[in-house]
Formats: sequence, structure tokens, C-alpha cells
Amino acid sequence: MRVGLLLAFGGAVLPLTLGCVLLTSAGGAGTTPTTKTPLPRATPYALEPAAGICADPAGDQVVMTLEPGIPDPRCLIVHSGQRLRVVNHTGADVVIAIGPFSFPMPANSETTIGPTFGEYLLSGVHALRADPCCGGELWLRE
Repeated sequence: MRVGLLLAFGGAVLPLTLGCVLLTSAGGAGTTPTTKTPLPRATPYALEPAAGICADPAGDQVVMTLEPGIPDPRCLIVHSGQRLRVVNHTGADVVIAIGPFSFPMPANSETTIGPTFGEYLLSGVHALRADPCCGGELWLRE
């Protein structure tokens, strides 16, 4: 199955088609991109985060909750074998972008991105963009 995604690059949004991408519901409200073909690995914008102290959760999944005006936590230390779950508590629809993924996320929903961080990000700090509000930083430390 081929699905078109959007790649955010330098403020522009470009179409990106990935082969073998599966989109499924997470909790009936979100989408979960997963893939079996290699993804382009996104380059970090910094080596260390600007947010100061970063949470370092254990387990195979990390959670960033989007609250009105600010993400919780503002910064996450993540590892190559972990996956990202995003929870939208902003009360509004947002567009999420991280690495090669960009997708709409309805208000009061949650989404898990299927591939692990090491499959689509290089080591360093990456922005989880949530348009129009409140993205955070993900610091991939392998």
C-alpha cells in the first residue's frame, strides 16, 4: 500500500510518498504510521536542547502531551528503540510534524508513531512541531 505523507522542510511543506506505510487508529482517534521500508533519517537542528532539563522516561514508548500553549514535558530524552505517543489536549485540531512524518491530529486525541526513533531520526535534538500551538523537543541519545 502506498500512502502520501507531507515532509516539513525549512518552513515549506513538501509531498512525500513512502512505500509500505500502514495507517491505523490509536484509541479510535489518531493514526499510527508504521513502515517496513527504510525511512529517510532526519538531521537534528542542535546537539543539545534549549529547554534546559529534559525528562528521561524508561520503557519502549515516550509520551508528549500537548496542552494549551505548552507541551508536557517541554523536552524528552529519547533512545533509538523507543516510540513516540502524542496526546492532544489543546482543545483544537493540530498538525504534527517530526522527521519525515506530518499528519493532522484532531482535538482530544492521541497518536503513536509506529517506527522507533532510530529508524527516522539521527542523534541530536529534533523539534516535534504542532501547528498552530505548542511543540516540544526530542533529544535522541543513542
